[in-house]
Amino acid sequence: MFRRELLKQFKGRKILVIGDFMVDEYIKGTVERISPEAPVPVVEAKRATFRPGGAANVVANIKSLGGEAVPLGVVGKDEAGEKLKELLREIGVKTDTLITDTSRPTTKKTRIIAGSQQLLRVDWESRDYLPQTIEKEVISFLLNHYREFDAIIISDYGKGVVTERLFEYTGQLKEDVPIFLDPKEKNFRFYRQVTAMTPNIKETYQAVRITPDTDLKTEEAGKKLIEEYGLDYAVITRSDKGLSIVTKDRVKHIPTRARQVFDVTGAGDTVISAFALSVAAGATPFEAGEIANLAAGVVVGKLGTATATVEEIEEAAGLLFENKRS
Repeated sequence: MFRRELLKQFKGRKILVIGDFMVDEYIKGTVERISPEAPVPVVEAKRATFRPGGAANVVANIKSLGGEAVPLGVVGKDEAGEKLKELLREIGVKTDTLITDTSRPTTKKTRIIAGSQQLLRVDWESRDYLPQTIEKEVISFLLNHYREFDAIIISDYGKGVVTERLFEYTGQLKEDVPIFLDPKEKNFRFYRQVTAMTPNIKETYQAVRITPDTDLKTEEAGKKLIEEYGLDYAVITRSDKGLSIVTKDRVKHIPTRARQVFDVTGAGDTVISAFALSVAAGATPFEAGEIANLAAGVVVGKLGTATATVEEIEEAAGLLFENKRS
């Protein structure tokens, strides 16, 4: 287990979040007929809701857990970009570090839902890497301000903000500030020299060609990740098998703490947010893994892109302790 006082130390911890910021839109309605124009259902829309998505969901999770988050990424000069800034300001996040890139749209994922069934997702996005001028702005902010933060999260959704040049500096910076990376398939070729990476099962296979479907294979994969990508340790999320922390000489497999699973959307964002905050608060990697696993168990019990709170983690930890005693 972990020291519960660590949760109280989340407050005021300052995390820089670099990555792909987006808006998640949910259009909910009912279906009672098929379109006469094509064999598709007609959704009678009842309401539309918006939530921070991608790296913005990481920011939202940090705020929900009591930390402070600074978003470093790009938005387009469009309505979705303004909506994203509005969503972040509503939770107390300043948005002056979000850079406007007029060459691309703000990433927006629109999910059309009838009842509890998702019928369609529409993505507005560019996956091109940043123009050099904007890439320089991102890296310049990082190099000039990294010492102001207790941890750095790189949240890569493959939309172009996370570039190869960024990893020319991470090896130097992580000596002063821990850097945590949530990876994406297309960029494994240039990842290197971060404190830890948090791949899921599929991403682990893509990175090292080992599927972590047993404890033994997970340990093997984790050690290969450490060796090939210059990590201090690996954090592998294994779906219903929980989460594994692999260091050069130790491994800990933490079983899933979810009581019920409604939606896994954004669970990886919660894991890396809770993990980074825990380390910033003084947790060991194994304690941070326990906390992150409990936080993930909270959010998968909610519908849509969701966040966890310290109180919910404490409640989940209390139930776990009671179950162990009985």
